[in-house]
Amino acid sequence: MSAYHRAPAIAGSSDAPTREQVLEALGGVLDPELGMSVVELGLIYGIDIVDGAVNITMTLTAPGCPVHDVMPDWIRQAVMAVPGVLSVDVRITFEPPWTPERIKLSPQNRGRIG
Repeated sequence: MSAYHRAPAIAGSSDAPTREQVLEALGGVLDPELGMSVVELGLIYGIDIVDGAVNITMTLTAPGCPVHDVMPDWIRQAVMAVPGVLSVDVRITFEPPWTPERIKLSPQNRGRIG
């Protein structure tokens, strides 16, 4: 098994991971420059979960983003911590391009974006 595949947390368990659990885990993945989560920034375009396999479609703030090479690993590590997740595939797309209008500002982050 690769580092991004694991056995179910409880053998025979029917507890499948939920979209909400995955989003909560992704909330802990921060953009190092803005200090905001990938969820708050609106970088997550899609989450599909089938039999413990999680497929995430996301973008970055720009094609030349300095975290382009490491962000998929950060996403995989965070989502693999969700009980019942067996594998994580991350696909980066720039269609549609990210814009600041996608940001979901929480009260504590309103002052960070000007």
